[in-house]
Amino acid sequence: MFSIIYDLGLCLIAILALPKLLWQWLVLGKYRESLSARLGFSLPSFSPKAGQQVIWIHAVSMGETRAVIPLFRLIREAFPNAAIVLSTTTETGHAEAKRSMPEAEAHFFLPLDFSWVIKRLFNRIRPTTLILCESDFWHHLLSIAKKRNVRVALVNGKISERSCNRFRKFPFLSRRIFSHFDILCVQSDLYRDRFLSMGIPSEKLLTTGNLKFDAPAKKMDASQLKPLRDALRIAPADRVLVIGSTHAKEEDWLLGIISSVWEVIPNLKVLLVPRHPERFNEVFQLIKERGFACSRYTDMTDEKFVLIDTMGLLNQCYQIADVAIVGGSFVTHVGGHNIFEPVLLNVPVFFGPYMHGQPELKDLILNARAGKELSLEKLPGALIEILQNPQIHSQYVEACKKLAHSVQGSSQRTFGYIFQKL
Repeated sequence: MFSIIYDLGLCLIAILALPKLLWQWLVLGKYRESLSARLGFSLPSFSPKAGQQVIWIHAVSMGETRAVIPLFRLIREAFPNAAIVLSTTTETGHAEAKRSMPEAEAHFFLPLDFSWVIKRLFNRIRPTTLILCESDFWHHLLSIAKKRNVRVALVNGKISERSCNRFRKFPFLSRRIFSHFDILCVQSDLYRDRFLSMGIPSEKLLTTGNLKFDAPAKKMDASQLKPLRDALRIAPADRVLVIGSTHAKEEDWLLGIISSVWEVIPNLKVLLVPRHPERFNEVFQLIKERGFACSRYTDMTDEKFVLIDTMGLLNQCYQIADVAIVGGSFVTHVGGHNIFEPVLLNVPVFFGPYMHGQPELKDLILNARAGKELSLEKLPGALIEILQNPQIHSQYVEACKKLAHSVQGSSQRTFGYIFQKL
């Protein structure tokens, strides 16, 4: 009965959301690659061999996808005859999975959690192990897995305080979802305590650390960086600020800050990388309306402000940065993004006051003094200080190196625990 009610609820939500989805698809070009698969109209073509072990890894977006790369490598090495398939929710995550883990037997979008679609998907790929990354908990995905004796693990597990409180208010829902997990590997003791408070048995929980700390930094050497600097018209004397993963309103607020920094540091080159590619045109129009001379990466001119309007370049941009600002942290509804990515590349990171979605990353970076949490009002002064004072900049860089080295090993601990128990 619960499954029927759940399906009906999903149908209602899908019907209500469909007009907006179609408008975004037609007008903004959003979901062009994923919509059909997400609605269950297309399934992966992969089909396993008879008796073959199939390990299914699911990550939501780009950050989670990059986090599972080291774990994927360990599984691939340990089980060379197994088929590993990767699903994602977002198009950026899908692109990252294909780029970083091309040897997977299949890359596909996870459909909406309708029972009949998920059953067809399980019939197609016939997994023996399902590994979910971070916090994507779906009733039919989990319940059908257990009905088919699939071993289920959560890796890099986390849960927000808000979600935790909701599950505690509805323990019947919490039991239905989390009883299907065999193992939950979580990022920190904070998250372990939250899962424990929801009634999950302690023997299923283990703090293994954050997989994102082990994600490959994709470092480029000088011969690779020079063409990128040349393409972006960055002169040897220029300082470089990269503003990554921004959301609506953040670009507008940060534009005002850049003007005051340019007054003091006129040779500052600013690279802006919005979080969602469908917003590239919108952000470019905003920049022009604010009176900034701006170049697009796909149509370069010699301007101090560059909009990176191509997917997959944020990591490369960080590597030529003197300092980075990571968005999603100046608006209340997002809760921050992966502020550790620039740190892995020895780049000091600044971020806003709304990091409730990434509390462990925030605490690590602040305690190591590898970055700063700043309000918009204090951001210009901090940028000017770090860009003008080589000694201060050097201290931040050294702190980044020490921190990146000290926190690694989560993927090995996670792998050992999962396949020891499963």
